[in-house]
Amino acid sequence: MGNKKNILQYINPPVRYSLFAIHFILFGNIYVALGAVCLIQSTCIQLQLSDGLTAYSSLVFFATLFIYNFQRFLYKPQQDVSLNSIRRKWIFENQTSVKLLTFIGCIGVSISFFLNDLKIVFYLSPLLLLSLAYFFPLTKLRKSPLFKLFTLVIVWTMVTAVVPVLSGSAELFTKNNLLYIFIRFCFMMAICIPFDIRDLQIDSADNVSTLPHIIGEKNAKWLAFGFMLIYMILIILEYSWGILSIQLFIALMISALINSGLVLMSNSKRGEYFYVALIDGTMILQGGIDDRGGKVFLENRKY
Repeated sequence: MGNKKNILQYINPPVRYSLFAIHFILFGNIYVALGAVCLIQSTCIQLQLSDGLTAYSSLVFFATLFIYNFQRFLYKPQQDVSLNSIRRKWIFENQTSVKLLTFIGCIGVSISFFLNDLKIVFYLSPLLLLSLAYFFPLTKLRKSPLFKLFTLVIVWTMVTAVVPVLSGSAELFTKNNLLYIFIRFCFMMAICIPFDIRDLQIDSADNVSTLPHIIGEKNAKWLAFGFMLIYMILIILEYSWGILSIQLFIALMISALINSGLVLMSNSKRGEYFYVALIDGTMILQGGIDDRGGKVFLENRKY
């Protein structure tokens, strides 16, 4: 700890403050909360929902911020300090920031709760309870290899695809809606598996068995890549059925190719920035690139 403080003294204040701001956004879960919002907006664009779901996006942003920071109160330092990554070190050394972000998330949820329709609150309530139960040691949900993965994937799919579909459509079980939900499921599987690969050593130290422990790190990576291939095939299918415009199709394929490259590059030796900034960043990328593709499509329709 002392060595770290001595090193920081030699870093220029602007660089030091910039580094803290980057860590605050990445490790404080602001970044992943923005990713959730971008995926919701991607759903609105692809399904052409008239309502941008601004109030719902706000609720999800603050709920993500709250849940992801709240669970960090349960973190325990590893006896083997080499397992404490830069992210975990930041968490232990910045508990005030973690508590502040948890408080902001809680307040944000409390306010945005009243801005949303009751049916959205009804849809989200069981997902919120499942998310909280997932992190509590007494429930031991994280101890199950498949349950840990599927809990995350299902919750993210429900929040970013199913609930927006239910909010903007009277009918869930249409061909287009079901196809879109399955596409989002494949995307989430593809980006969640690499995080199990990242946590391979930490999970082993905590006696948590995950998918990479069962089938091996390389096989887990190829499984994630397999889900990305299915994702891309289904996007091509959507375009061939006339569901996607050419602009959105190109945007999604560019995003998918970048995602595929990152999935193939993942391994347990990669640093935190690779996962927290790049893998999580694919959610923001998809929302941003879809937004651009959607605007180009609308502009072209004017002429």
